[in-house]
Amino acid sequence: RGIGDTIRVSLTVPNARKPEEIAAGRQILADIAAGRVRSVVDYGLSTLNIISCPSCSRVENEAFIELAQQVKEMTRYAADHAITIAVMGCRVNGPGETDDADLGLWCGPNFVNLKRGSESLGQYPYDEILGRLKTELDTLIDARTCKT
Repeated sequence: RGIGDTIRVSLTVPNARKPEEIAAGRQILADIAAGRVRSVVDYGLSTLNIISCPSCSRVENEAFIELAQQVKEMTRYAADHAITIAVMGCRVNGPGETDDADLGLWCGPNFVNLKRGSESLGQYPYDEILGRLKTELDTLIDARTCKT
């Protein structure tokens, strides 16, 4: 056994639920062994794509994990749109890692920064960010729908 025998799974879940990463890794391996993995993967790039970091010691507010889940739930109505939303937990990697997303959130200790592509739209309290994100998402959907 060597370097290529390792699998690492990271999930955006509270620390108490991190053992779920082990179960997910084992499920991936079981699916591969059973032949349930397609050779051509559909990455869902023609549908809503939500990316979130797995959280680490740089996360300054544990509300980030709940926010990532709330974003997933709130955006279900946009599932058929080719839009990427990134939800990052820290101000170290978040600003750069959200640049490639259509809409990005990166979290600080007291505020969440909202971006459209690489353009900063401002910072908002945790209890206001979902409303602002929904407004931006609706605007983006409307703009893309009008073009087609």
